Amino acid sequence: MTNRSTTPPESLAVALYDAYHPALTAGAYRVVMQQSVALDGTTDGKAHHYYRDDAFFVQSPRYHIDENDIHAHYPPAGAMGDFNRHIPNIVLRKRALPWERVLAVGPDRRAPWMALFLLTEEEFQDNGGEAAIQVVKPSALLRPDRKSTDGAVLLPKLTMEPGGDADDLRVTVIDLGRSLAQSACPSLDDLPLLVHVRKVPMQDKPREPMHGAGEFPVVAARRVPAPGPNVALLVSLEGWEELIDGAGHPPLPSEPDRLRMVVLVRWRFTNNPDHAHSFSAVAQRMTIDTLRFAPPAQTPAAFARPLGLGYTPMPYRMADGDSVLAWYRGPFVPEPTQALPFDEFAHADAALILSPDDDALILSHAAAWQLGRLMALSSPSFLAATRAFIRDDAGPREVAARLDTFMVNHVQAIRREWAQREWAAKADPAQPPPEDADTQPPGYFRAAMTMVEWLGALVRLDGVPFTYLVAGEQTLPASALRFFHVDANWLLALANGALSLSGCRTSPRAAQGPSMRVLVSRLVERFIAGTALTANPEGGYLDRPKTGFLLRSTLVSDWPGLETVVATVPEAVRPYRLERLADDLLLGLCDGRIASITLKEPPEAVAFRLKTEREEVPEPDQHGFFSPLARCRAEAALGLSALVPSVPGGSRPGPLTASAFAASSMSSGTVQTFLWGNTP
Repeated sequence: MTNRSTTPPESLAVALYDAYHPALTAGAYRVVMQQSVALDGTTDGKAHHYYRDDAFFVQSPRYHIDENDIHAHYPPAGAMGDFNRHIPNIVLRKRALPWERVLAVGPDRRAPWMALFLLTEEEFQDNGGEAAIQVVKPSALLRPDRKSTDGAVLLPKLTMEPGGDADDLRVTVIDLGRSLAQSACPSLDDLPLLVHVRKVPMQDKPREPMHGAGEFPVVAARRVPAPGPNVALLVSLEGWEELIDGAGHPPLPSEPDRLRMVVLVRWRFTNNPDHAHSFSAVAQRMTIDTLRFAPPAQTPAAFARPLGLGYTPMPYRMADGDSVLAWYRGPFVPEPTQALPFDEFAHADAALILSPDDDALILSHAAAWQLGRLMALSSPSFLAATRAFIRDDAGPREVAARLDTFMVNHVQAIRREWAQREWAAKADPAQPPPEDADTQPPGYFRAAMTMVEWLGALVRLDGVPFTYLVAGEQTLPASALRFFHVDANWLLALANGALSLSGCRTSPRAAQGPSMRVLVSRLVERFIAGTALTANPEGGYLDRPKTGFLLRSTLVSDWPGLETVVATVPEAVRPYRLERLADDLLLGLCDGRIASITLKEPPEAVAFRLKTEREEVPEPDQHGFFSPLARCRAEAALGLSALVPSVPGGSRPGPLTASAFAASSMSSGTVQTFLWGNTP
C-alpha cells in the first residue's frame, strides 16, 4: 500500500546574513524642519524662517516576545534525545527583532540585545528552581538604587520609556547567581556571532504570519547541553552591559550577589543519548496508510465493512423518536467514489442514503448539506450578497444557474475586478494598474462576485470544521501519515446546502440546463482561474481526482517550518492548500493523485551542532561553554570555512562572522520520502 525511502539531502537552500539592522532602533527621536522664505522686492532682503520640531518614540519589545514572533525552538520544548554537541537555539519570525534595541557597548559596535542562556537542571535548582522565576511589574525593575525592595537582588540599569513601561504589563524575571550569570553571558566579541538571519524559500511551507517573508533570525547559546534535563532562557541584556566582557563598562557592584534578569522565552529539554529525537528518527517512527480504521479481526462484517471504508458509527434519532445506528464520514475517503445518480438536494433529509449492501443509514451527505447551509447563514458577507442577488424563491440549482449566467455575461468585468485586486495586493509601484472598466458594473455585480468567491473557497474546504473532515479520532492516530481521496459527492452536497438560502424552486430553464454538478464545477473553475477565467469552462472540476494527506506528528509541532513537496500524477502540481490545523497536524490538498510526499527538515531550523573534534579547534570547557570566535579563527586557519558568495563572482564572506559560525555549525538537513501505493 505504502512505502518509504530516505534520499540524501540536497544542498540547503538558505542564505545567511550576519544581522538585519533596522533603520531606527527603539528610542526617542526628533524631526526638525526649517523653511526660509525671502520676498522679492523688499528693501531689507531678509529671509523669514519657519520652524517645526516634532518628537516621536520608536517602541520595540522590551520585556516580552509575543508567541506569534516565535517560530521554533531547538531542541524542541519537552524533547528527549541525544543532543550531545548540539547548540540550543531559538528561531524568531521578526527579522530585525534581535537588533531593535541598542546596548551601550560603544558607538562603533552593534550587538544583539538578547542572549540565550543554557542552564543545567542542577544549576537551575541551585538558583532557586521555579521559585526563582517571578512575574513582576516593570516599575519593579526601574529603581534608582538598582536593588530589589528587600535589597537582596541587583536590578538592571534601565530607564523608563514612554508608553512601554506601564504597570499593566507583566515581566517574567529570574534571579541568577553572579558567577553563573557571568559564565553564561557571551563576551562582546562572541555575542554578535551567536545571532544571524537565515533567508529561506517559503513555497513548500504551511502558511504562517511573517514580518519579513522567509527571513528568520536565529539566536544560539554558547554552551552545549549537559546530560539530563536542561533549561534554556532567552534573556534581555539591556541594562546588563557590565556582564558583557569587553564592553568597556566598570565591573558590577560587589553587592548584592544575585542578579535579576528579564526572561523573554524559556523552555526545557532532556539530553539523553538513549533516545533519538532527530528529524529522521521521528519520521521513521510514523505509520503510513490511507485514512481508515482497521477493525480487529473478530469484528462482525456489518461493522468491519463501513469501518474499513472510513465511516464512523453514530447514533441518529429518527423523526418518530426512535434511535438507530448510522454511519458518517467526511470528504476524506480511503478509496475513489462514484458519482451519485442525483446531484441536487432540496433539503438535508433528501441527502440521507441507505447503503445498498446492508441498508445502513449514511449521514455523510445530509450532514454536508446542513453544514453548508449553516456556514452560509453564519457568513454575513455571503448572506447579504445572497439577499442582494436573489430576490425570489430560488433553489440551489436555480441559484447556481443564475451565477453561471452572470459569469458568462460579465467575464470581462470580472477579469478587470480580479486584476485590480491582484495589483493592489502586490502593491508594486513599478507595475501600472489595470485599466478601469468603461462602464460601471450593475448593482448586483459585487453581490454575485462575493457569492462566487465564497462558494469557490467553500468547495475547496476553506473554513470547514475539522470534526466534519475527520469524525473519528481512531482513523488518525498520533505519529501517522494518512493519504485520502476527496469525495466530490460530499463537496456537492456542501454546495447544495450553501445555495439553499433562497428557497427550493427550480425554473424550467435551469432544470433543462447543465446539471448541478456541472454548474458548481464551472463556478469553482472560474474562481481558481482568476484573471485567466473563460466564459464557458469545461465544468469537470468535481469529476477530476483530488487527493490529500493528513500528517499528525511531532514533525509538525517541533519543526514548524516543515517543508512538504508533493508529487502528483498525471501532472505535477503544488498543493492548493497546505495548512497547519493544529500544533501537530498538517493538512495538504492537491488536484490530481498523490504519488509521493517528501518531507524536508526546514533550513531555518536544521540542527545546529559543533562538528567532529579536531585537535586544532578549541573544544567546550568542562561546563560546556565555548567561544564561537575562537572556533571560527581556528577553522579559518585550517581552511574549513563553509561560506560561498551569495552572488556569483562576489567577494568571499569573512570567516569571523555570524554567518561563518552558522555555516560551520549547521547540519545538512534531512529528507524523507513517502510513496502512496494507490497511484497508477
